[in-house]
Amino acid sequence: MKVGIIGCAHMQAKIYTNIFKQENVEVVGIFDQNSLRGNQFAKEMGIIFFKSLDRILTTSIDTVLICSENSLHYDYVLAASIHKKNIIVEKPLALTTQTALHMIAACQEAHVKLLVAHPIRFSQTILDLKNYYEAGELGTIYALNCTNRGKKPGGWFLDKELSGGGAILDHMVHLIDLSRWLFNFEIDSILARAQKQPGSEIEEAGLINITFTNGVILSLDTSWNRPLNYPVWGDVDLEIISEKGYTFIDAIGRKVDYYADNEIHNYLNYEKDMDERMIQTFIATIDQDLPEAVSGADGLYTIQIATLAYLSLKQKRVIYRNEFDELLHQDFT
Repeated sequence: MKVGIIGCAHMQAKIYTNIFKQENVEVVGIFDQNSLRGNQFAKEMGIIFFKSLDRILTTSIDTVLICSENSLHYDYVLAASIHKKNIIVEKPLALTTQTALHMIAACQEAHVKLLVAHPIRFSQTILDLKNYYEAGELGTIYALNCTNRGKKPGGWFLDKELSGGGAILDHMVHLIDLSRWLFNFEIDSILARAQKQPGSEIEEAGLINITFTNGVILSLDTSWNRPLNYPVWGDVDLEIISEKGYTFIDAIGRKVDYYADNEIHNYLNYEKDMDERMIQTFIATIDQDLPEAVSGADGLYTIQIATLAYLSLKQKRVIYRNEFDELLHQDFT
């Protein structure tokens, strides 16, 4: 396997690149439309910087990792598919349902894999939860109270043209994906609320209320409200009310509180890193031609629900299932 990096705007670019190198995958180089940023990344990672997208796509790489600004995912996925490269793309897959569908179709026509980075699926606590639920240990689920709160990012995340949205788009992806992957729940209605700073197009606080077709309710806090000195980037928590009681899941993983002289409070995770497990799975998926572990269809689903959430915000009302097909043709950006 040979990988080319396309875009390093996202913080995950360094994390994933280091994991590739750890797994003895050859990282051929990087292209970024911001040449200063790309050159700095190349020097730090010890790889080659390519001055054009076409140049890196015509090398011997068989896979690309796309960690660019969200608005560029579409163009980069289509370009990579034309060059018959397998694709790993940071979430969200796209900014509209229609562009996501085009990306999926392009990859299918090119017979290349399209893998979307949903690392929370690979957390040990989430894998344990999936096993417990499928074994009947939770019984019938009645309600989910979830959070995916983080620190406020800067830079392009706050530019709607580049990001497509704020805290809702950035942070609802993981829990919406888990609600379907873990429990196979389908959404019946959705109501979204958000708060912005004066003069900003980007919401910094979001609250999503969902009712599923089986009557289960979900409340999801997607806010960027963690302070800058918070020990980790944020949280992904699930509180589950079921017929067999109350279950709390820290989806970031099991950890201990750590205090030391002259250091801020921190956490020590003692389980295998979910990013590492995800990238290892993606490598095996491509090298062994296995079914896509997190497919384009999975990425599409989260974009569809984000679209409905933003339309709920715009129209200030509950969006119901019988409206979904018509509304999903709209562009929430």
